[in-house]
Amino acid sequence: MQITSTNGNRSCPNNNKSLKYICSYIKYKFDNLFAHGLIFFIPLLTIISVFIILIFSIIYYYTEGTDNYEDALWQTFTRILDPCAAAEEEGLKRRIISGIVILCGLVLVAILIGAIVTFMDEKLNELKKGHTTVIEKNHTIILGWSPKICDIINELIIANESQRNPSIVILTSKDRSEIQYIIQNKINDSKNTRIIYRNGDPTSVGGNEVLFVYADEMIARVIAQSCRQSGLNIILTTLLSFQGDEIYFNPFVTIV
Repeated sequence: MQITSTNGNRSCPNNNKSLKYICSYIKYKFDNLFAHGLIFFIPLLTIISVFIILIFSIIYYYTEGTDNYEDALWQTFTRILDPCAAAEEEGLKRRIISGIVILCGLVLVAILIGAIVTFMDEKLNELKKGHTTVIEKNHTIILGWSPKICDIINELIIANESQRNPSIVILTSKDRSEIQYIIQNKINDSKNTRIIYRNGDPTSVGGNEVLFVYADEMIARVIAQSCRQSGLNIILTTLLSFQGDEIYFNPFVTIV
């Protein structure tokens, strides 16, 4: 009876599993690093570049017989940034080393440019979505969306003519590009007023400090009073509108 050992056959699948696990772990770490964006990616790229420069500067120092190590460092650095610096290299060994350095430099520069372009594209998309923070002072906030919003903005533009650097912030759940297109088509001249568009939930603004105004009840009362008293709507429109004459209240203590 012949007994055959299977220990060698069993070790092969275990080695494959270990290799797959290591590759998956490295890929997982790189994915987490790239997910942090450009802030964490540029330091990693800098470390890799310094490591490549140090390695190949040592190779240049011992193979080309440079006078000092600083010259080898500078030679490696110039070849990474400028491939034309190695155009006059002579000898197969020197050309191979310079070619490897140039390829590493091209890869690093391409990765850096791609990362910057991706970062700028993400930033532009974020700005288009209107999710960035608004830092303004003495500005007017319009929460939500209504077909009458352009009339409100027109009145605010007239009211802000005497103000310095006025702004209107519109926060709505509608798409930022859509509301910007509608408002820009209906309002041709915003004068000195800046209109800022942001996308979000209007009901979540202010938290516990927000004070809600129930406009439906007020509008219902105004409509009822206007029906009972003829001409009241004209009076209210004249008083609340900024077009034409305006009413200003200012105390004068010197007047007897």
